[in-house]
Amino acid sequence: MSQRGLEGEDLEKGLQQLVNSFETHISDLESPSQVKDVLVQLERNDENFHKHEFVKQLKSRIDDVLRPCIDEEIERNSTAGHVPLGGYDVERLVKQRTEAIMNSKQYKDFKQELNSNIKEAVEHLIINDSTPYEDHPTDRHGFPGSDDEDSSSCGSTFCQGSVMMFDPDSLKKIADDLSKSKSYQQKRDALVKLNRHMSADIVNNNNWHYLRKQLLTVLGDPNDELTQLSQKFIAKAFTSTCHQTREIYTLLSEYLVNEFEYRDTGTQLLSQGLDIDRPEQSKLLKAFRLMNEFQQEAPNYWIRYPDKYLEDVVESTLKLLSIHPSHQAGNIYITPLHYIALVDPKANWCIKWMHGNYSRRALLISLKSHKKVVENAVHHCLKFLSTIKSTTKPSDLADNISRLSIGTDIRRSYYTSTELQYIYFIHSLCFIGRLLCFLNGRSFFPIKYRDIQDPVTVTSLLKSLVMIVVDSPSVLSSKSESLDAAGLVSEVLKDLCSCGRLCEICFCRNEITSTLLIPISQYLNTNIRLEDLPSEEALIRVADILCVVASDDYGRQHLMYGEGGTMFSKARGLPPIHYICEFTKRCLKKDLPPVITVPSRTVIGVYLYICRQLYITCDGLYSLHHYNLHSCVADAWEEACQAGERAVTPTPSNSNTLISKTDDDQYSVLFWEQSLLGSLLNFASTARGILLLQQKEIINECVSYMYDRYKQKLQVGKFEKFGYGVMVTQVAGTAPGIAALQNTGYIKSLIHEIWTSLECGVSDVPVYTPKSWPVDVIDRGSHKHLIRICNILSSFSAVFELLATKPLPTKDEYSFREMPDTIAGLIDRVIMVDTDAKEHSLFNYEHSHVFGLRTLSVMVSCLDTSLLLQSQYKYQDMLLQTQSDNKTKGDQYIIDMISTERNYLLVSSYLIGGPTERILPPHTLEQPKPYEEGEVLYPYPMFSTYPVPRVYIPNLAGRSAMKQDNEMSKFLAGKAEKRMSWLEKCRNLFYNLLTKKSDQVKGTLLQLLFEQTVPAISQIKDESIYSLTPYTGGEAINSYNLSPLQQQGVKIAVRYGVHLKVLNNATEATDSLTHLLKQTGSFFLQKSKYNKSPSALCILYSKRFITNITIGLYICWSEEKDKEGGTLSVIKISRHSNISNRLKFEVIFHSFTLTFELVHEKGCYPGFDWFTSTIFLMFNGNKEKTWKFLHKFSMLVTSGYLWLPRLHCSEDLPQSILYSGIHPLFFSTAHNIEFILQTELPLVASAFKMSGYTPSQICVHWLKQCFWNYLDWTDICQYIITCIIMGVDYQVYICISIFHHLQHHILQHMQTHDLMIFLKEQPIRNYKVSENLKYMKSLESKFRKIVLKDMVSVLKK
Repeated sequence: MSQRGLEGEDLEKGLQQLVNSFETHISDLESPSQVKDVLVQLERNDENFHKHEFVKQLKSRIDDVLRPCIDEEIERNSTAGHVPLGGYDVERLVKQRTEAIMNSKQYKDFKQELNSNIKEAVEHLIINDSTPYEDHPTDRHGFPGSDDEDSSSCGSTFCQGSVMMFDPDSLKKIADDLSKSKSYQQKRDALVKLNRHMSADIVNNNNWHYLRKQLLTVLGDPNDELTQLSQKFIAKAFTSTCHQTREIYTLLSEYLVNEFEYRDTGTQLLSQGLDIDRPEQSKLLKAFRLMNEFQQEAPNYWIRYPDKYLEDVVESTLKLLSIHPSHQAGNIYITPLHYIALVDPKANWCIKWMHGNYSRRALLISLKSHKKVVENAVHHCLKFLSTIKSTTKPSDLADNISRLSIGTDIRRSYYTSTELQYIYFIHSLCFIGRLLCFLNGRSFFPIKYRDIQDPVTVTSLLKSLVMIVVDSPSVLSSKSESLDAAGLVSEVLKDLCSCGRLCEICFCRNEITSTLLIPISQYLNTNIRLEDLPSEEALIRVADILCVVASDDYGRQHLMYGEGGTMFSKARGLPPIHYICEFTKRCLKKDLPPVITVPSRTVIGVYLYICRQLYITCDGLYSLHHYNLHSCVADAWEEACQAGERAVTPTPSNSNTLISKTDDDQYSVLFWEQSLLGSLLNFASTARGILLLQQKEIINECVSYMYDRYKQKLQVGKFEKFGYGVMVTQVAGTAPGIAALQNTGYIKSLIHEIWTSLECGVSDVPVYTPKSWPVDVIDRGSHKHLIRICNILSSFSAVFELLATKPLPTKDEYSFREMPDTIAGLIDRVIMVDTDAKEHSLFNYEHSHVFGLRTLSVMVSCLDTSLLLQSQYKYQDMLLQTQSDNKTKGDQYIIDMISTERNYLLVSSYLIGGPTERILPPHTLEQPKPYEEGEVLYPYPMFSTYPVPRVYIPNLAGRSAMKQDNEMSKFLAGKAEKRMSWLEKCRNLFYNLLTKKSDQVKGTLLQLLFEQTVPAISQIKDESIYSLTPYTGGEAINSYNLSPLQQQGVKIAVRYGVHLKVLNNATEATDSLTHLLKQTGSFFLQKSKYNKSPSALCILYSKRFITNITIGLYICWSEEKDKEGGTLSVIKISRHSNISNRLKFEVIFHSFTLTFELVHEKGCYPGFDWFTSTIFLMFNGNKEKTWKFLHKFSMLVTSGYLWLPRLHCSEDLPQSILYSGIHPLFFSTAHNIEFILQTELPLVASAFKMSGYTPSQICVHWLKQCFWNYLDWTDICQYIITCIIMGVDYQVYICISIFHHLQHHILQHMQTHDLMIFLKEQPIRNYKVSENLKYMKSLESKFRKIVLKDMVSVLKK
């Protein structure tokens, strides 16, 4: 079986040729493992591999020997009739045939013979090759300049022939040649040979310790060439990432330790400076640079190796850095840290070592045994700060030091002692700053020093550092900015403040903040001299630090209340925010002392941004309300607008300098105007802030600015993590806000985006992979738009403003390119799909219609919205008709995603009830368990006519005729005089009864409580803030007509009362409730501000804005004096006889057009009176008792929040609130709910913010309809009686307790991005008012002083 080429001399030549070809592939490698990997992959990577003679002969021989076996196996498999059916069968068959061939006798004999021949050839090559392999005349390609020790610090061992054969004993010879007794040439040759070997092989050699000792001697040799060669060996070793680099690093650090401890190099006086042109200093600096490069690179891979690797590296480093020669006779010496600081001024090595827990833990543990490193750094910082003022300015030092940057044309060769101390200070500052970020790092404090009287604590150190920020110079060189001391201190302080807990521990101290506020205090000091004023750079740096503090919850609390202060117990003295707000306010008003120039707009802007970070939260706005900051910012914005209009337009005739200056001024004014508008816009983050904007008449400009930034996808602020979604939802919760959104074009743009997502799809970009088919009813792309449109339409005020009296734009034919522009148009196209034209105009009918039905489902969860849509568009009739049309020929309903959605809507919009009072079908088909034969996939019956099937209406227990005696009923039956003591006892008895026997708080007992507690409460001056207006009725009731919406509401309320079995006769109850609503409606008209002059409607706005009026009505102008003596413009608009109940006019301002729409005639409340209906049901349909209670109840402050129509357009409201168009339920109750939520349930508050929804929206929704459809009837009654007896602030506490109850569900639905849908559509399950009363009591004890005071004060004139 012999074959030419695979035996004898031919085989030897082939192997020799193949081995020689290896060198080009392995010459750059440093370890045997790398060589092995490359050789294994050689066939894949070497394009000439198959051209070698040995490879050719081997392939030919394999073909001759194994081909018959392969053919035999294939023929055997074919005759067996086996035909593989798939890819897996083919792979299995190939594997079986391959194993059979490899087990054949032919293959085994061939393999044995080939192994024997190759072994003999290799042995013959080794015996006959007497010349060292490294001397063979072959071309070697390693690292560039590998034979020139002066050109590269790295070389390749493979190019020296050490890959194939490494002689361990050669290292002993090299080590001997490096001894002191040897000549210079011997040492040089030994180092050249050493650099040709791999460091891993050298360290693993038994002679390494001997060689290491000799290398330490050579490193300190005065000869420059020997030093360079030895450092080249270290540099080459550091290019590897193997664990042997630890030995090389400890060698380098030990050499440096010897240089400073035992040789004259370490006795360099600091006063002499540092001349790096001197050979000994240059050598040291290069060694430190090598060390620092390893320090910054090693963290990338040291986790691969045992802990001993890291421990040795850290220990050797700290041993070197601990060297600090004692001061002898007042002389100070240069330390290793001076050199480290020169090559790494910002201590990047420390930052990298402290980044990961693995290395940070080892470093902090080792520092405990090397405390001098920390002590020296802190001591140097303190001493430098104490002496720097009397010497050169830090800015000059930074400018000089900056020249050492690598890559600049000018290279410094000499550094003075002051410069060395400064760069040492910068390095120590960065080191300490990183150390303070961790608990174990702060454990080194306090530190005691002999020359410092008091121990140095973290607070005292930070206070000293703050002083350099406060005293920063007025002008900084841009070239030195990166090494400026004040700038670096600012960065260190900002890093400490960016972490909440760390900010509280380290920075939230009155000592530190009072020092930081020194520049502001100087501006507020009336006796300050002009030359003592701080620089603007100092003011800006202080503001940057305070911005970071204000961005954190702990820091925000400290700024608002001081150290250890809270909203309940404020610290002594004025809080830091007082100085910040006062400074900002005075600068905006230019109310500074005459000798002081107003700071630049940049300075004012950054301090206004600090205030902005506070007033975007409810507690921050509460802390800043008495500063009236929104008025100052609004006035400054008006001034900026006027300055922008007066700015001179540059012309070509002016000089270039003038044009440039004018352009800069105009840009500055425009930027300042936008900055102020952005600050005003952020007031809209809270419900109370929206009221402030509306009162200042600037909400339209703010919303327009928000929309401009929203279109550009700009961030709200540099510290805000979320966009404008929450702010848009907050604004849309009010009628003025939604009108502003409509005017800006936001709603039109949103509708276009929705239509594009539903009907148009993605752009015409080539698709190379098929689009995944959506499995959800609403796909992910459309779900985001569903949430956005539902957020806009969540409030009834918004829906009424957008849809009231507006018909659907129905057409007989729609073009395919036609898209809706309004909410009414969107409803017409995707919700009210009741014609073939509408259906055929949709490309994705099912998807778009389901989207519309889901939107409608969320909208009609608000009962007022449901009544409005039914009264205007008859949506229930449309759903019933389309459901009727969705049948088979066998009169069976077709069950699909559209019909199930319609079924849910028909049931939910018809039935009223809490979680146990009605049964709602699911939106979609559900199959929770495996399908079984006979199982019904959708067990809920469908229908096409009302009323709904009985299966959806659970049977409720009726009223109990049994009289239950308890302490409360006995107390109410008594004849004690109803004074304050009686009321307190009543509250205690009510609290005990509700918490222990809540099932007894119902029926007759509730009526007795209403009838007796309201007169008692009305005797309290703080509770009875309104006068009792006498009411006669008569003609007023007969002339008052209920709107179609209210008529629909009467039907629903009576139907609910019959279902609850609190009403017996539906017809009689309908008449009684209709009469009662007319009675209350006409009663409110007596107190309506808009009813004083029947023929005119008065709107008051500041005359300074109005320049022109355009309206087709009769207009009268007059001027009146306001309370402050200012002139107000009164516009009186008389109605024509043919004007409908929707009055509209436009006021054109100097920079925009604002449209006012008065949507209710005579000031009538637009929605249904759910509170009156609830009381009517609680009195079992007795309209006389109900009216008697309501009339007396209207005196109380509680009526303004529970009974929404009570204060609608009422003269009892303060004028500023009346003309805002915003109800107190929104800006007071909802605002206080968000205020407490941020404190008590921060996770829930964060979930709302992340979902783009607001607690104020859902709470106003719940409270407006008295929790109908969300709580059971018993809990609704308990909610109302609790708020009346316990106080109106319990309205806030009940909502907080609901959020507390739903916390788990809220967090869960936040993650699934359907929080708003869950809160709107789902009832509040398993919630009982009685079970949460103790929690409400705890909230009362904490927040009553704030909440109740606020809710009462905003309603007082």
